[in-house]
This record gives sequence, structure tokens and C-alpha cells, in this order.
Amino acid sequence: MPKLLGNRIYLEMPKKEESKLIVDENTKEALQKELLKKMSRLKVHSVGTAITDPDLKVGVEVLVDPSALRDKTLIIPLSENEEVMLVSIFDIVHIW
Repeated sequence: MPKLLGNRIYLEMPKKEESKLIVDENTKEALQKELLKKMSRLKVHSVGTAITDPDLKVGVEVLVDPSALRDKTLIIPLSENEEVMLVSIFDIVHIW
């Protein structure tokens, strides 16, 4: 069975609305703000083997340091239909 190693966490990707419509800049900006709202509460998909915090478990929602999302986000395809974001435990700033 595959497992995530170390101080790493996989987070579920927020659902991105796919549209073939051409939109103006104001609409693009509004859509971007909506995506940022979704990024403020991300659900934990998997927890690395070195993480010992009992509150940080699969299914909880977390806030990731926005600068880490902007600068260090790595998208991992787990399957054809599933992608996750890889972050470090040190980038988690809040657990709900």
C-alpha cells in the first residue's frame, strides 16, 4: 500500500470550474478571488509518516501559508482523475 513519507502532506485540489466561455477581465478577477477563497480551507488527503500531531489527520481542513502556496506549490497526479498538492507540515498555519 502506498504511503506518504516524512513531514509532507497531500491536500485535495479545490474543484476548478472549467468554462469554454470567453470572459472579460472583471469576470476573470472575480473568478480568481473565488478560487482564492477555496484555497483558504483545503482538505487533507494524506499525512506523512513523520507527522505526529494528532489533530492533523485525513479529512480535516487546514490553512496553508499563502506565500507557500504561491511560491512552492507542487501538483502531484496520483491517477488520471486525481491530483493533490504537496506541502510541508511547516507551511500549515491553522487546523479547523
